Amino acid sequence: MHGYHDSVLGVHQSHMAQNSAAYLLPLLHPDMNILDIGCGPGTITADFMVLSYQGHVVALDIMEDVMEHARMHTEQQGINNITFQVGSVLKLPFQDNSFNIVHAHQVIQHISDPIHALQEMHRVTKDRGIIVV
Repeated sequence: MHGYHDSVLGVHQSHMAQNSAAYLLPLLHPDMNILDIGCGPGTITADFMVLSYQGHVVALDIMEDVMEHARMHTEQQGINNITFQVGSVLKLPFQDNSFNIVHAHQVIQHISDPIHALQEMHRVTKDRGIIVV
């Protein structure tokens, strides 16, 4: 798995749900539980929280310094009800059937075992839930 080069992190800061996950927006409801894997700077994650304001959003990334950047970004926007967690998609630290949506934007190509990553995503997704890779 890779981390983020500063130039890549800068580009990812321009990614918002509207320009990077627009296909998913009509499916979001205010009370959903959403897992954003590889959240990077947290820009898409913050948009998910705004759209799922009665639900819960968990931001997961393998890089602790990037998670701190994401936390600061969302706090600056006045969003303070996102759970930030450092962890790997290859061993998701969540119970089975926990999330309505599991989102992994530009992640799978960086994973050493993408099949196992998809199995883990499936494991934590609720029945009739959505996995977006």
